[in-house]
Amino acid sequence: MRWFLLTLSSLLALVALASSVGTPTARADETTIPDYVYAGPFQDPSQIADSPKQTTFKLSGRDTLTATTWYRAWNGRILRLVASYPRYPQTQRLPLIRIFHGAGGRAVCDKTFGNAPGQFGFVIACLDGTGQYSRGYSYGSPQNLADHAKIISFLRARLPGLRIDKTRQIAAGGSMGGEDALLFGVKYPALAQTIVAMDAPIDMSKRFWRLGPTKQRALYLECQGTPYLSPACFAERSPLTFASVLAESQQRLILYWSTNDEINPPEQMPTLAQAIHAAKPSRSFLIRVGNWVHGDAWRPVAHNHEWLVDAGLIAGGFRADTKHPVGLRIEVDATTDLSDLPSYYP
Repeated sequence: MRWFLLTLSSLLALVALASSVGTPTARADETTIPDYVYAGPFQDPSQIADSPKQTTFKLSGRDTLTATTWYRAWNGRILRLVASYPRYPQTQRLPLIRIFHGAGGRAVCDKTFGNAPGQFGFVIACLDGTGQYSRGYSYGSPQNLADHAKIISFLRARLPGLRIDKTRQIAAGGSMGGEDALLFGVKYPALAQTIVAMDAPIDMSKRFWRLGPTKQRALYLECQGTPYLSPACFAERSPLTFASVLAESQQRLILYWSTNDEINPPEQMPTLAQAIHAAKPSRSFLIRVGNWVHGDAWRPVAHNHEWLVDAGLIAGGFRADTKHPVGLRIEVDATTDLSDLPSYYP
């Protein structure tokens, strides 16, 4: 009996040791449901009242007219559509830039572009947008992307005089807007011959744990769980998931990020660039690495014209007319080595 008890206790000890060594221990932040789940209804700080069903016009500069109108979102809400374009009669069809706003934002493209649409001859359009559970924190919501796919139809209904060149459509945005632009380009490639993403999160499972309380809770609701509990949703909202799709596409791809970005962590944009290049080394695309504060290379109204040149919207002579002229500009091709991309320097 003593021998049996000794053998049994030794066996149990070995099993416990094997379990502790062979089975990885899950991180608490992956498996623990956040406290705010039990804290009552989500108070959406980005919430706004429905827009009136009217269209107003204003000058956004000497050459640019801005229309503020409305559209019916996927959930039936009446939200705002803003479009800026040359004020003078069109003699030809114009390129269209779909602008995706950052987290918690709304349609403010008229405030970031100024006179550029009229000066250089293109149309910009942006929507207030709404996710499944939060208005301004949509984080790649498929419903919100579907609304953006209808922008030309919305413009025809509200501004029938606009003539759009469907062969020159650009999806562009910074931060969460860059995430949306990449996902939109993947899902609707015929509506985005060019994709411009700046300072964008590209792996939402990793990004989730670094978000502030409000943004994290909004993303939790969008996916109805943490990355551990709802991995499929977080994968669907992550551009990194679709790196091979972007690698095989024929779209012009422009990726901007900053070594001075205090918002997005270092494994975001550089990781996407490396994944695309690894999936298809011969795929050409453009990388621009600078030292701006998060999102600060975006605004054409502040003479940040570099990305407009890269997208083929304005002449190359305006490239120097930018707030952030320093940094790296890499035209990626099969010979490019992306193993040591600059990402973040504290």
